[in-house]
Amino acid sequence: MAALVAVSLYYIIPPSVKTRLGLDLQGGLEVVYTAKTADGKAPTRAQLDQTVGILDRRVNGLGVTESQIQTQGADQVAIALPGVTDAEQALSVIGKTAQLEFFKDDAESRLVGPVESKEAALKQLRGQGVSKEEIAQLAAEGTTQDHSLVEQPADTVNDVPAAWYVYKRPPAMTGDAVKSARAGFDQAGRPNVLIDFTSDGSKQFQEITRELYRTGLLKQTPQTFAIVLDNVMESDPMIDYTDPTLSDGISGGAEISGGNMTVQESKDLAFVLNTGALPVKLETAYQQQVSATLGKDSLDQALIAGLAGLVLVLLYMLLFYRFLGLVADLALIVYGILLWGLFNIIPVTLTLPGIAGLILTIGVAADANVVIFERIKEEVSLGKTVRSAVNSGYALGFKTILDANILTMLTAVVLFIFATAQPKGFAVTLILGVIVSMFTAVLFTRAILGVLAGFAFFNRPSLMGVSPSQIQAAKAAQARAGRAGTSRGASGATAEPVTEGAPTGSVPAPAGRPSQPRRKSTSSKRKKRR
Repeated sequence: MAALVAVSLYYIIPPSVKTRLGLDLQGGLEVVYTAKTADGKAPTRAQLDQTVGILDRRVNGLGVTESQIQTQGADQVAIALPGVTDAEQALSVIGKTAQLEFFKDDAESRLVGPVESKEAALKQLRGQGVSKEEIAQLAAEGTTQDHSLVEQPADTVNDVPAAWYVYKRPPAMTGDAVKSARAGFDQAGRPNVLIDFTSDGSKQFQEITRELYRTGLLKQTPQTFAIVLDNVMESDPMIDYTDPTLSDGISGGAEISGGNMTVQESKDLAFVLNTGALPVKLETAYQQQVSATLGKDSLDQALIAGLAGLVLVLLYMLLFYRFLGLVADLALIVYGILLWGLFNIIPVTLTLPGIAGLILTIGVAADANVVIFERIKEEVSLGKTVRSAVNSGYALGFKTILDANILTMLTAVVLFIFATAQPKGFAVTLILGVIVSMFTAVLFTRAILGVLAGFAFFNRPSLMGVSPSQIQAAKAAQARAGRAGTSRGASGATAEPVTEGAPTGSVPAPAGRPSQPRRKSTSSKRKKRR
């Protein structure tokens, strides 16, 4: 337990740096994107909704929660991110289209390249009879219905200059064939991204690499294919025709690597590939820093309310339960440290409703101790030792606590599922608070009481909040209950056994006098005569 508290304090201190606050308390970054399709047209409502869903997954993957993502107008998406420190990195990941495409490097697919500049690539394409309108669109958008303008960045490590290409669309494969992606390292220790395909994608990739192997075998020249992400060539793998193991193609995955790729860039690339490609391209319309919607005063008032509630609960437990109350107060302090540390580890972005849920869990944590302590007091008042009373109190009270907390968590889960925006923060803090309160009530409090029960001074009923008069009253009640049970047993034992052969209800004859049969009454004789 001490180790958990130490770890929690590590994640708490300093709180102003490690505690995340929401837009309502801290403010953050707001950016508005304009969405366009590949051909430069306005997106449909379905494309915008899909874009919002993908952006939401990307924002959550960055560790930013309590964000606000919504459509704005017919072609815009507005995003508000609380407490973002590196705006450029966040926007580069969130706004990346992540359109992954695979192009063959044969004469039919690669129409232009490599050339030294964008202008030279467009000029060569114009010389092949492509219209001016499409050349202008390709220069502005990078992609048209029939062509893709691709840049291969310069490799400063291997001293390779930048190059430009034009590929014919559609590509041989798209990002729809990608099952998952993960960051890793190649054999030289350089960061890369490993791609796993779906079953259909794996068959597609195997067919492409098989064709490239056979082409290379016929031409006696290694063949390559381009892996392009958002019109940037990320990798240009080569199929070695001299390797017979490649004769049936590559059925595994693919690798994206580059001499200039950093570890963070490989992680970001794997992340956007896993969250899915955006159906549209996003262009930043404007971005700005926004202030807190509620402000510092609301945060201060919420903290004051929380501290006041905690102090009142601590005083009540101490005055009403005496030494047990002191143990409960220590458990509440440990509970607060563990919960706060857990919030920062996850991390949880605290909003004003979330802080309200945190304050509510203080009462939930105290309630668990109240139920158990009342059981312990009842057992002590019956004359049991403190050690026996503690064991009985936890055995009898734990089920009640468990049932109540499960119902509370179920209510919070329903609220989290069906609520939107900030009420979800309330539900999250409530669920985590209930779980941590169960942990501290069962482990911490019971461990402390178990250790103290071995000391002689602790075996005093007054420390449990039980007075001698309460013990005497409990013993008197037990005695009265015992006498009542004895008297009922004695009254039942006074009835003598019936003599064998005597009629039911007959009274046995006194000793020394023979038993006489009872005479029928006169009234019964008269009834017979009649």
